[in-house]
Amino acid sequence: MPLTLYVVAEQGALGSAISSQRTTADLEKIADDIEPIWAQADVVFDPLLIREIQMPTEVLQELVLTGGFEEFFAQAGRTFEVPDAGMINGFYLREAFEFNGFTPNGSLVFFVADEPTVLDERVSSHEIGHILGLAHDPNDPTRLMFSGTNGTVLTEAEQQRARATALEILGQTSDSSLPVTIENNGGSLEGHTPRGFAGMGSGLFAGDNLNSGFPNDDGVQAWLTFDLPTGPDTPTSAVLSTDSLVEQGSPFDDLGNLMVEPVQYEEFSADLFDLEAAGEASICEPLGDGRMECDVTDSVAAASAAGQQRVQFRLKFDRVGDGDGSQDLALFFLTDSNTNEPGIFHLELS
Repeated sequence: MPLTLYVVAEQGALGSAISSQRTTADLEKIADDIEPIWAQADVVFDPLLIREIQMPTEVLQELVLTGGFEEFFAQAGRTFEVPDAGMINGFYLREAFEFNGFTPNGSLVFFVADEPTVLDERVSSHEIGHILGLAHDPNDPTRLMFSGTNGTVLTEAEQQRARATALEILGQTSDSSLPVTIENNGGSLEGHTPRGFAGMGSGLFAGDNLNSGFPNDDGVQAWLTFDLPTGPDTPTSAVLSTDSLVEQGSPFDDLGNLMVEPVQYEEFSADLFDLEAAGEASICEPLGDGRMECDVTDSVAAASAAGQQRVQFRLKFDRVGDGDGSQDLALFFLTDSNTNEPGIFHLELS
């Protein structure tokens, strides 16, 4: 992917208050440091060029003082030239209004301030992420698309989406976005909610009688979120699976089938227990040795056809409780039963 980075100065006033204080050497370091971040997605910037550019005062003032970019697009190629432009172009400004950086919607251009509150390579890579079709992640500060941190992690789905978008920009098409295996997100969009107690927690549990502090025979449900890849293919098979099932009591004998339902929610909360399902439920099959599989093909195909960027599920048993006052739980965890780490569940698409 051709990428050019520019040190931006005011025309006829190098070193002015609105001219970038960076050097081409600074941008060369940023270029070196963004490459391993995007290597996660097998996105390579080649050629990657560093240039200097001068812009008219009114264009640069709008960018620096208001974060506006209308004059930039109106004047580029007319009152100032953009030398050796790439497919993606980054402009480094003295200030970027109140932002670390910004990317005009639908453009292949991004702007970065001289002194961001996060690492230079991180804010640059974050803005490139928007160009490559990635949305903000509101939940996990270790992720590249979380705002205002030094996180650099790209999920498998984000990697797929970025590769597919890069190919579209280059006028190419991906042979296939499938098969792919996606981990559950972890973070604040996942956890459990009980029925008779207005609360929620980060562990992934389904069953009844979570602990002695809850009402007798109180049911509990688990909630999962997955980012979907962007590509030319709609999945014809989607299997939700885990190797991390631990049973307490006899939930599958006493509470019936464990069902998985598609759901849609923007924020995880205690109110989700009675949330209406977004589609038909399917049965999860325990296979022994901690493994469980659920066919969620219809749910994922519907989400993909609707252009959704994520798919979410609720796990619950047929019966909320069995009346015996004993704990019957399906727990899902890797290292700590009170966490919802990525990788507890996988969504295998083909």
